[in-house]
Amino acid sequence: MNEIAIGLAGVGYWGTKLARNIDEASGCRLAAISDPDPDRLAASGERYRDAARFDQLGGLLDSDEVDAVVLATPAFLHAKHVSAALAAGKHVLVEKPLALSVAECEEVSDRADATGLTLMVGHTFVYSEPVRVLRGLIQSGELGRILYAYAHRLNLGVIREDLNALWNFGPHDVSILLYLLERMPERVSAREYSLLNREIEDVVFLVLEFPDEIVAHVHESWLDPRKIRQLTVVGDRKMVVYDDTDVETPLRIYDKGIARPAGSPFYPETGFGEFQFETRTGDMIAPRVQSREPLRVEIEHFVDCVKTGARPDTDARHGRDVVAILEAADHSARTRQTVELSWIDQPVSGGAA
Repeated sequence: MNEIAIGLAGVGYWGTKLARNIDEASGCRLAAISDPDPDRLAASGERYRDAARFDQLGGLLDSDEVDAVVLATPAFLHAKHVSAALAAGKHVLVEKPLALSVAECEEVSDRADATGLTLMVGHTFVYSEPVRVLRGLIQSGELGRILYAYAHRLNLGVIREDLNALWNFGPHDVSILLYLLERMPERVSAREYSLLNREIEDVVFLVLEFPDEIVAHVHESWLDPRKIRQLTVVGDRKMVVYDDTDVETPLRIYDKGIARPAGSPFYPETGFGEFQFETRTGDMIAPRVQSREPLRVEIEHFVDCVKTGARPDTDARHGRDVVAILEAADHSARTRQTVELSWIDQPVSGGAA
């Protein structure tokens, strides 16, 4: 298979970014676009004159000129549209989330497995070079034993009307944590708040408890004075801050930690009062990260998987795991109880960094 002909469904805010990256990526071409909005379709058609235009997804899927489909349609339609694309014999890259329930995720995953077609989920931050460098630091043991992590994804607007803050922002941070830690949490607890007096929650606080006593906290909100996209990972040897808004130094490695004095038991017989931890403070290093646009890396990875049959780093199982956590978080927020995830098989999927 030479050049992959891709059809893009949905040319709204995110769809236009996908269109540009598909058009400029190696190994593929933008063969068709579809959107029910005539103005958006006309604007994209004017820019990508060689791409066929369809006002409905069905027309795009019926095209023999299209090998694969990228879906940037509303989240509540993802499962339906993925199923339709697979039934039409098209490979699929669908924007996050894969679907709005675990049951729907497993249904489309089984359908993809039965057809042998590639099904990939657009968890774009997994294809960010700083995230991949951070995963390498964790895998190499440079940070030591991972103790905990916490993430903030905050902004003032855009106020969504279709998804709450958890389902809009949450897939990003949850997918990053699964990719970095390479395991599913055992327990999930969450609190969600509708502070703008609507039915959609604007603020969420999420706690994930992983095996090996690793805990992660996630704060998502579109009601905040600052734009923050940060993830901090704390190990017992070193600590790292990943700041997606810092173009020059997205990663900062802190040679800091807490240690027991050499030869001291954790609970000394002489009494806990005479026992003290030692604080170690070293240098801060900001490694150079040769970063490419994550969306371009994602598109080219999808194209490579279509050509070779390789399993995507963010495959249907990864997408299902993210949705399982979000679904559990919603249930926790409603019931005010911690939700066990013991039924999810371990570990999560994820390709090499």
